[in-house]
Amino acid sequence: MLKIVRWCILTISLIGASPAIAAGFAGQFEGIGTAGGMTLTLQESNDRVVGRFHSGRGEAFSLNGRRTGDAAQGSVERSGQSFFFHLEERPLGVQFLLIPKTPEQEPDIAGATDYSFVQKGLQLPKPSVYRAAPPRGIDVDIIQFIDAFRDWDPADMARIYVSLESRYRELIQLFDHAAAEVLWRVCTTRPPNGVFAAGDLDQMLERQRTDCRAYLSSITSVRDAGLLNEFLRKSNFQLELIRETVKCDRGLSPETKCADVSAMSGPLMLRWRRADDIMRELVGDEPLEVAQGAPAPISPTAITRASPASDGAVSADGEVRTSGLTRLPRVRPGRQDTVGSEPTQGYLPRARPSRN
Repeated sequence: MLKIVRWCILTISLIGASPAIAAGFAGQFEGIGTAGGMTLTLQESNDRVVGRFHSGRGEAFSLNGRRTGDAAQGSVERSGQSFFFHLEERPLGVQFLLIPKTPEQEPDIAGATDYSFVQKGLQLPKPSVYRAAPPRGIDVDIIQFIDAFRDWDPADMARIYVSLESRYRELIQLFDHAAAEVLWRVCTTRPPNGVFAAGDLDQMLERQRTDCRAYLSSITSVRDAGLLNEFLRKSNFQLELIRETVKCDRGLSPETKCADVSAMSGPLMLRWRRADDIMRELVGDEPLEVAQGAPAPISPTAITRASPASDGAVSADGEVRTSGLTRLPRVRPGRQDTVGSEPTQGYLPRARPSRN
């Protein structure tokens, strides 16, 4: 197994994880993976940690506990239901262990369930034009790729992706949402083509068991339902984990932080899902079909600064929008929304995950 993957699968359980780096149990958090749909609202004062836990099924629990060193623990209560909890900070959120009680009202550790939560508020900034990508013949490092791929035209992004070292392409493919976003961008170039050969496409689609037309149709449904923010938020989180994994492999991060990154990465890898399934689940697992004769879904237009043309319209920000085509959303992972960007308009996501 590649050394770079070792950090990701080193530790999966919460118990025994290293001390966290984040500052305090306070804020709003959203569940990822098996915790999808769950939320945590926490407040900390004088070592007391209180808040609300929403199970995602309409159940709201009150949370009351105390900090003990780098963790917090206490009780989770709702009318007729009572649990213990154990909470630990993570670089991008918190890890939450929900522990049922035995008939003797003792913690049932064997029956506990571990959930991952990330800080709420990773939204989208305003879009802008594509930036020039490194030309052919220039080596691009994986961290440079993660930081900049959303700035590039999809064709340049696809060209540079296939030029990455194979171990880094494989690392990206271990994270389902990150892999799904890369596939999305590749598919908008309508491969195979001059930058993304048939063999490269077959390799990328082998595990996904779909094709670009069906997948872009799924993304169109997610966009139309207004749910692209949710997908991109989870992709942002995974891209940041990939970034930190590479830094750990290169000895650029402290071991305590690398253990935390590993603890969050392992469960995500084990729960890997196909890109099309991710999109279907976002819209309620409804069957998605491509309309006969419809234009290719979510295909980006050229984004330029120009005067109005007969076949397009110029928006208030001066960008030409060609009729009949829709662009993907652009985002900066981990950055706060500036002026309420609308992903349903179809801007291609861009820029870098937030850095710690």
